[in-house]
Amino acid sequence: MWADRPIAGRPFMPRAFHRLVRLILITVTEFHLNALSVRSGAITYTVLLSLVPILAMSTAVVKGFGGGDHLHEAAYSYILSLEGRYRNQLTEGPSGESFGLPPATAPAADANLTGHLRSAVDQLFDYVERTDFAAIGTFGLVGILLSVVLVLGSIESAMNTIWKVAAGRSLGRKLADYLTLLILMPLSINITFAASAFLQNPTLASHIDVLIPPAWLQTLLLKALPVVMITFTLYVMYIFFPNTRVGNRPAMLGALLAAVVWFSVQNIYVNLQIGVAGYNAIYGSFATVPLFLVWIYLGWVFILAGAQLAFAVQTLDRHRLLPLAATPSLQLAAAFDIMDCLYRLFSQNRKLTPAHLIELLPDYPPQVVTETVTVLRTAGLVHLSRSDDRLLPGISREHYRPEEVVVRVLGTQALSTAGGKMSSAAIEAAMKASERLSEKQKGPG
Repeated sequence: MWADRPIAGRPFMPRAFHRLVRLILITVTEFHLNALSVRSGAITYTVLLSLVPILAMSTAVVKGFGGGDHLHEAAYSYILSLEGRYRNQLTEGPSGESFGLPPATAPAADANLTGHLRSAVDQLFDYVERTDFAAIGTFGLVGILLSVVLVLGSIESAMNTIWKVAAGRSLGRKLADYLTLLILMPLSINITFAASAFLQNPTLASHIDVLIPPAWLQTLLLKALPVVMITFTLYVMYIFFPNTRVGNRPAMLGALLAAVVWFSVQNIYVNLQIGVAGYNAIYGSFATVPLFLVWIYLGWVFILAGAQLAFAVQTLDRHRLLPLAATPSLQLAAAFDIMDCLYRLFSQNRKLTPAHLIELLPDYPPQVVTETVTVLRTAGLVHLSRSDDRLLPGISREHYRPEEVVVRVLGTQALSTAGGKMSSAAIEAAMKASERLSEKQKGPG
């Protein structure tokens, strides 16, 4: 395939075009192969099941830091940013706080999509406000934590699928990492609102007028602020959730594109729905549910697409659009390289995880490396530590015999036919050849 062929030494423009085509093809094909549209629907379902517990815990954390109803305000601010306009005069929300649109325009807003989104947000936070952690007891609190772990675990599973990671975090690491995330993310929202209040300070506004005189540029910067915050949030997700190392540049590029596309498409979606009151005539008060579902689903489609783009950027130079067939010879070569890499890093007291191993062996398709590690683990040559996902040698270097790898990969069973005898002879020859080569590499003494 043309996109898989190296074009080193070509002029800049052909090379740039080649890389762009590869980037697009990798993103699109992997998005389809990983069934990310289906996974987006699955995550949407789990999010809906656990939305109130997650918001209840996050709200409790924010209030613990003196943040008040900042999560509620964040949801309203995002909806207002979709409409493309912020208003200074806000109508009172369900609990007396100042949220939403002016009273004169609030009834009209109920007929469009943003009105339904506000209604959904109000109902959600109404349930959140009525959550009493003292009343639900220990078992109820454990149930809330499990529902949160369910959502975050489904997100991690999708990210690991995108990044070709076979093993996820251990349960202990999941609980520790997820609890950390539940504390840090609401705290970041609290800091964001403090920064927003600082930016709206009249004294600072006068300085901004001096530094940036054009009013249109100030408006553009304010409108770009939601995109910047979404980009930062997605960047943290792309770095945190995959059980592998993700580069800063791929994660940032994927997050930026996902945020821009997500914000733009949902803005268009909102504008197309404004004034279309026919849906209310069909669905009535139930119209909030399908519109809210579509809104969440589209968000997850773009989030996972951004993660897939980050994968394409990071593996652009080594990813094969037409993967090599997992032939026995390829798997045998991978097995030898895996054992060599394992013993080398173990002697250097360096940690080797399955994801890191894939990075160290870029010439092999990730699935070949993963399948070969499974074969070696079954043979007892490789051990996977469940505590820290580290790969360890199953036997010492002194007792390691390459011919055993040949046996485990190629097998020894053969029929007593002419073909079976030839197969046995070929395997025996391969075992002897690997033993001689190993002795030669060790050298004398």
